[in-house]
Amino acid sequence: MAIKTFNFNYDCHEAEAVFTVDTDVFTNDHAKATLEFFTWDYDKDNDPITEVLKKYAMEAIRVATRYSFNVRGVISDFKDKEGFASVDGSLGLTLVSVDGYEFDDDKLDYTVS
Repeated sequence: MAIKTFNFNYDCHEAEAVFTVDTDVFTNDHAKATLEFFTWDYDKDNDPITEVLKKYAMEAIRVATRYSFNVRGVISDFKDKEGFASVDGSLGLTLVSVDGYEFDDDKLDYTVS
């Protein structure tokens, strides 16, 4: 069993997602099929598992941010997502942790006219 851990952080750790992948279960072929299903723009010269997990990480962060979900909520949400494998470990992908983006009004620029 080959387990790899992937840590993704967004915008200097403003948000992050961590996955473990059993590459004996979730293979390069599974990753390629997912990438092709969505016709995403991705680096075709890079490892397909890394490329697809970038997409999973972004989706996990979006869900966590939009619905204020913790890791269990995001895992549950993925069970119903068309084209995505479950991230509960049953298919070789496990979402270990996720932190959504915290919007801060101090970072909001504005103009008045």
